[in-house]
Amino acid sequence: MGVPTVLGGAFGISTFVILGLGSLIGGAGILAPALGGLGVALVVGGGTGFLLRNRRPKKVRLIAADAEMPEGTRAMLEKVARASTQQRRRIVDVRRRASTPAAKTALNRADSLLQRIGALLGSESMQSRAPSDGDVMMLEGMADRYIPDLLDALDENLGFLSSFEGGARETAVANLESIDQQLEVLGEGIERIEADVVSGVSRSLEVHSEFLKTRFSAQRVNPLIDL
Repeated sequence: MGVPTVLGGAFGISTFVILGLGSLIGGAGILAPALGGLGVALVVGGGTGFLLRNRRPKKVRLIAADAEMPEGTRAMLEKVARASTQQRRRIVDVRRRASTPAAKTALNRADSLLQRIGALLGSESMQSRAPSDGDVMMLEGMADRYIPDLLDALDENLGFLSSFEGGARETAVANLESIDQQLEVLGEGIERIEADVVSGVSRSLEVHSEFLKTRFSAQRVNPLIDL
């Protein structure tokens, strides 16, 4: 939202100032520059917003070599990456038909979860685990089953909103809110995995720090950095 607004405003104000100076010099009124600035702001802001809204998410890529992964891990993580990318691209299409706040909130949450899954796939911690690891299998279940199933339900309820009225429409909105709540539960699972990954890095840093302290102490060398 911020990028189209800032760009549109900047170009609109610049156009208004330039045209306004010309009008003042020529003795003309200020209405034409104002309308011109407004028109430029709408075109630039609207065009930028359209382009940003229709960006296609890039595929998640694994950069670690096969030798650095346990057997079968790359195939599992690539499956998760494909599913994650596919669902993110699907969300781009569904957003064009989502007009209710409940649907937009659920779609934003689903997209955020898929982005976080992609970030986890790129971590050394996940790429060093066996394909049968519980966290790896959980990410696979989220990207390949749970989130797609919830997006299916969301898409179906969007159809109800465009066709039904009264109590049926209210039920569809309640369903969308329930979908968002279930996505929030999945987010708690991802948060736990993220915390485990970060904790693993922290433990590695602590071990490395103790190793350096011991080595410097044994060699009677004062390190330049206080470890």
